Amino acid sequence: MASSSLHSHLETTKPLLSNHDVSSPDHHEISEAQTSELNAKSPSLTKTIALFMTLHFLLAFTELLLVAPLLKLYEESVCERFYDGRDGGFVGRYEDGCQVTEVQRDVARIRGWKSMWDGIVVLLVTIPFGKLGDYIGRKKVIAIALTGVFFSLSEIFVVCAFPKIFPLQLIWLSSAILLCGGGLNSASSYMWGLAAECIPATNRQATPNHERKIADIYHRSHAFYLIFSAFYIAEMIASTLAALTTDISPWIPCVLSLLSTLLALILLPFFPSPSPSSHPSSPSHPTSPSNPPPSLLTTLHTLPPTPLLTIPVLLVGILRYTTLTILIQYAHIHFSQKISAGAAYYTETALINTILFLFLIPKLTSYIRLTYKTNPEKIDLFLVRASVALMCAGSLMLGLLKSNTYIPIAVAIFASGFGSRVSALALISYSIPAASQPVVYAGITVLESAGHAVGDPLMLHVFAGSLDGRVFFVVAGFYFCAVVSTSFIRITEREREDERERVD
Repeated sequence: MASSSLHSHLETTKPLLSNHDVSSPDHHEISEAQTSELNAKSPSLTKTIALFMTLHFLLAFTELLLVAPLLKLYEESVCERFYDGRDGGFVGRYEDGCQVTEVQRDVARIRGWKSMWDGIVVLLVTIPFGKLGDYIGRKKVIAIALTGVFFSLSEIFVVCAFPKIFPLQLIWLSSAILLCGGGLNSASSYMWGLAAECIPATNRQATPNHERKIADIYHRSHAFYLIFSAFYIAEMIASTLAALTTDISPWIPCVLSLLSTLLALILLPFFPSPSPSSHPSSPSHPTSPSNPPPSLLTTLHTLPPTPLLTIPVLLVGILRYTTLTILIQYAHIHFSQKISAGAAYYTETALINTILFLFLIPKLTSYIRLTYKTNPEKIDLFLVRASVALMCAGSLMLGLLKSNTYIPIAVAIFASGFGSRVSALALISYSIPAASQPVVYAGITVLESAGHAVGDPLMLHVFAGSLDGRVFFVVAGFYFCAVVSTSFIRITEREREDERERVD
């Protein structure tokens, strides 16, 4: 977030393919007559990909647009109640009065509890609603989740609009509303499930077996990679727009986020409805009654060391964007930097990752693999180790800064390690059989949701307790644990043979 350009496409999307992983040896062929019939009833692949790119853009845009505006609204709400009844009141105090310790500590603590409740909700409902999608259709489940997001955001905005009436703690009720679907992250996971059903895994024009094998991988994985790229586009646009509008009024991006959610709902009826025949009954299909995939506990007992040693990488990887949100508040307190200016850190992060993972890393890893005949798992292991080391170094630098002059450099180092999750998932895929991949990835989703429910509020409470840079040293310690863990990973000959069998 790996080896040749084609390999990077496959491994980036592998966790998203879920039960329809193109690398699975259980992948079933359907006849050319069935394919022609399905294609005649379905929109073109280009249109389908464009629809999913648009939906992913809207989901990411809604979330990323609100980072800086919500922080400003929270601060104004707490600040207005803090100065209510005092001499002079709130008017004219925002630029300097809201930076007092009492206000900033309350803001950080309230955000910490909000993150915890949101994480618990995702943990509770994502898998049940995902299963519900198998019966009522994923479009309906996405619609339910987006409806919950719309009313959850509306509740937050009402609380922030009337700070004299509603204490900011009432935003915690918005987490209860997210029980309706699970929120934006859950909606995104449902979207990937729908995409796996709607986007064909094969290019039937490729008749030779070796050509068809390449086309099978490239066709769906390339489509998924295009859809995933919409996130980076949304991140650049949303963070820039937030920086331009938050100082004018934080309500501008708030209204835009609601409109983005509504547009996503309006877009859903235009998505294709996958035909049941496009997913023949097989062990890899979630509703197949025979030969079900192994349970998570069964799989864990048979896992080699590599997936277990990558767990710290996945757990600390969830702290990436939490660290950036804390950095915005930290720079506001210590360097008097405007909150709107902090949105530029997201723009910088998106730009760096776009350059790295759309251009630089695919070409570089392809050159290394072809020139030096290097195994792809070795390349992914190097990327995992390098990523967590960069995030560790970036966090340390953020904690040591004495001015905001070098913040962009520290953010650049930190953001260069954001590919740890995708590289770790790619590395894990070499160590587990295809039949176990869906349940392992589902377990990873639950694990990361639990990590968000614990890690996000933990970091925010640490920051609330000191309001200084020690929180960055704490997160650097977490990343260092991941550095140590990955140093024990070894690529065994068994894993190489398993990978060769899956490719063959």
